[in-house]
Amino acid sequence: MFKTIVNIIDKSNPLPAYLFTKEYYEENDELLFISTAEEADCINLLTQQLGVDEKFVKRIIINRYQDNLLYERICRTIKSKLNSETQYYLNLAGGNRYMTLSVQHVFEEFNTLFYYTQTRENQIVKTIFDNSIYDDDDEIFPIKHRMSLKEYFGLYGLESDVDTPRKMVKETTFSQHLFTMFSQNLLGRGDYEVMETLRNKYRNWNFIIIKEVEQPHKPNFTPIPNLGKFLDYIGFVPERSGSLQNYEIEYLTGGWFEEYVYALIKVVLQPDDIAMGVHISNGIIKHNNELDVCFIKSNKLFVIECKTGVSTEKLFNDIVYKVCALKEVLLGTSNSYIFSLKKDMKGIWKKTAKYMGLTFCDWMNLTKPDNLKRILNEMNQIAKEK
Repeated sequence: MFKTIVNIIDKSNPLPAYLFTKEYYEENDELLFISTAEEADCINLLTQQLGVDEKFVKRIIINRYQDNLLYERICRTIKSKLNSETQYYLNLAGGNRYMTLSVQHVFEEFNTLFYYTQTRENQIVKTIFDNSIYDDDDEIFPIKHRMSLKEYFGLYGLESDVDTPRKMVKETTFSQHLFTMFSQNLLGRGDYEVMETLRNKYRNWNFIIIKEVEQPHKPNFTPIPNLGKFLDYIGFVPERSGSLQNYEIEYLTGGWFEEYVYALIKVVLQPDDIAMGVHISNGIIKHNNELDVCFIKSNKLFVIECKTGVSTEKLFNDIVYKVCALKEVLLGTSNSYIFSLKKDMKGIWKKTAKYMGLTFCDWMNLTKPDNLKRILNEMNQIAKEK
């Protein structure tokens, strides 16, 4: 008997269809996608990501009648495409409830195994639709497949440079050293002024000569008289003596915090895939939209925006809007965080972020071991792994 894997297409959430197919597809199986006309363009993206030959792919496209989806027309359209010599593996996770009810009704007349893919729990439930609700014959199977970042982005039609990850500028121990200096207030006002000038005036330069910046003779140079002393104080040794390269300037003005968070997540949460400085694009936003740290665990995507400090409410709101925009591009499926060494003593910024569907972790969350443990445990709970 032929085997066909059936999915109802949901353009806003292709993950259930993808994971269900990854779990049950075997060589030479057929794939059948049921979709409304307006959702059908998602099918090509799914088949490309699954790497299935087009000759094994079938489609049932439901067209609206006078701008309506009608139950009887849906059922007739689907039934006309099915046969009694096929074993159907039907995933009922997808589409709207009206479509799902129609699909279930039709397939009950054929040789069908019914499943529901629960991505939140990372499991698949096999159900028998019969007259008994007391025999407890439902079966639950954990989803074994673990997605990579590239795989996840591709499923949502996003281009990324995740294959060329940004390299660490310094050893993790040095980022931890800087974290200690920031979190324990071991930096003075002059140190912050040095970093602020580097960020505002030199972040886009290819390189700078330290002595030229300390005592500039050119009008386009902004003086940083204590740059050398600052580097000595924090123990930063440039790769090329007497100068700072662009990647080192970026590191000193916030990149170190991204590396600290990256290393923390990698060691403690042990994600399936993790990267920092990933640029994404879907043809709508420009390619310079960057994910500071992103990782995937148990097929859940997490995105962390890293900011050493947030000086004003306006700047904070700008960061929130940026993260929200990226979350929207990722179709609302990501778990988005802002990590900052800003002290949100009154909890106002946490409330603002929560209202926008984000989690804001401030100095208190990141520097107090119990608070940090709680945040990381919450991430594990979202991933459904302990």
